[in-house]
Amino acid sequence: MNDKPYNHLKDRIYYSELYDKLTIEKCQWWEKRQYSKDISKLKGKEKEIEEAKERWFHNAVIPIALYFIKADRASKKSETIQGWMKRDKEKDEKVINAKKPQGVRCLGCSSPLENCISRDLMNNHKGKEEVLFMFECSKCGKRRVYWEDGTEWEHKPTCIKCNFEVQAESKREKDIIIHICSCSHCGHVETDVWDLNERKEEKIDPDFEANRKKYCISEQEGYEIISRAEQMGKLVEKFKDKEENKDIYDAVSKIKKLNIAELQDLLNSVMENNGYIKLEFEKPEFQKDVILGFSLQDNKPGREKYDSVHNLQKLIKETLTPTNWRLMSDGIIYRLGFLQGRLKGIEGEENLLKLVENDLKKKAKSR
Repeated sequence: MNDKPYNHLKDRIYYSELYDKLTIEKCQWWEKRQYSKDISKLKGKEKEIEEAKERWFHNAVIPIALYFIKADRASKKSETIQGWMKRDKEKDEKVINAKKPQGVRCLGCSSPLENCISRDLMNNHKGKEEVLFMFECSKCGKRRVYWEDGTEWEHKPTCIKCNFEVQAESKREKDIIIHICSCSHCGHVETDVWDLNERKEEKIDPDFEANRKKYCISEQEGYEIISRAEQMGKLVEKFKDKEENKDIYDAVSKIKKLNIAELQDLLNSVMENNGYIKLEFEKPEFQKDVILGFSLQDNKPGREKYDSVHNLQKLIKETLTPTNWRLMSDGIIYRLGFLQGRLKGIEGEENLLKLVENDLKKKAKSR
């Protein structure tokens, strides 16, 4: 053993295979699911109905669930692996950057313990990960273990029979470690033998590649399936919304969607019939809506400022109500028969829906 940090971070292939193994396990768990109701004791029509439900469960519910589980797992694979690798890299950095406690001495011969034979990331008594250092005396071979904050590690094993504290002793014979726990209360002795040369080989699944091909799809395919499902969900929500708010959607479909030229033709004829002339538009501003400044002149002799402004506001509002244009809330400016204001043009279904909703709210308040 030597003072080298344990390598938590593996290569990407390791994490990819681990992720795929978890995907396979999840899919196989779903495949093994059984219909929730026991139909073995049912008879007649009731049994026929439940058998049909069971067939639908296995032939429709399970395959559809698997279809979306595969897609969901595939779409999250890269992000999850990046998270795992980041976590393990941070663990390695924590082990590497941890500082060994200083001034540690052997309890057997009082020699300075400078030979650190291992450092590992472990959970302390508070459940927090900290680096644990093991020192070995180069003279007598005794060991002491310290946390990175300088606190000595204490292990107080208890008897599995009576739960009293036991006396623990470890001895090493070449690559064999024998750990003995003796209980003075009930006399029970427990012995553990660890062979340092014994390697636990990971069990190889002979069907892994076949199952991987069956259950693990590409990330791109996963994204596409999830995207299509989300689009379908939006369409369903929109259809539901249209059904629940049919009056609003009907009102939107009846709105006259005028461009600026059509708007000018409409207002010109109405304005001239009501004593307003020389309607002119400014250069439009393209924001969320189209903002269009306008000016005109009052050609009706003797009409006072209040009446001129009030009549024009009412005239524009009534004329534009069936259209996608509205008079803006900053009102109309009047100077010596010259009037100015701004119009707002709305486009797009979502904005037109808001327009209709606001109109309906205003009507409800005025009642």
